[in-house]
Amino acid sequence: MSCEYRAVSWHRQKKIYDLVLVALLSTYLLVFVGIGAWRNPTEIAETLLIRAFGSAAFLLLHIVLCIGPLARIDRRFLPLLYNRRHLGVTTFLLGFAHGSFALFQFHALGNANSLLSLFVSNPRCGSVAEFPFQALGFFALIILFLMAATRHDFWLRNRSAPTWKRLHMLVYVAYALPVSAF
Repeated sequence: MSCEYRAVSWHRQKKIYDLVLVALLSTYLLVFVGIGAWRNPTEIAETLLIRAFGSAAFLLLHIVLCIGPLARIDRRFLPLLYNRRHLGVTTFLLGFAHGSFALFQFHALGNANSLLSLFVSNPRCGSVAEFPFQALGFFALIILFLMAATRHDFWLRNRSAPTWKRLHMLVYVAYALPVSAF
């Protein structure tokens, strides 16, 4: 049994879409880090990058979730709906950059394994103010990874539409996890 694989076609509209996305994200990250450094000159670059990547991922997750309803309301949003998977993968990549920088800055230089430290360094689950929110972000990142890894139509055809849909409905869980940390 074999499955036919077709590469994603990068036509002119998709290239323009991706260039605009990269330009907007680069501008956002530069402005965020620039304003953060201007407002607090003693802040280290890693912390500014953690905040910039995290806020960009969270903002993009909002946009991804709004595209479906907006496309139903107005047909002008259909090009965004067509390319929503690109935004989803970009959201994962931004979240991964955020998580990687945070994991390194807060957990990598200790005696314990970084991932183990992420889960055991803050045992105060009973306190709302001191809740270990980083673990919630880790699980949200796992969900975003699974969604990014299965974004291609290959998975839709080979894992059945209901299975693919159930997996991609986890985006609401991935959204709720970081929101619950606030």
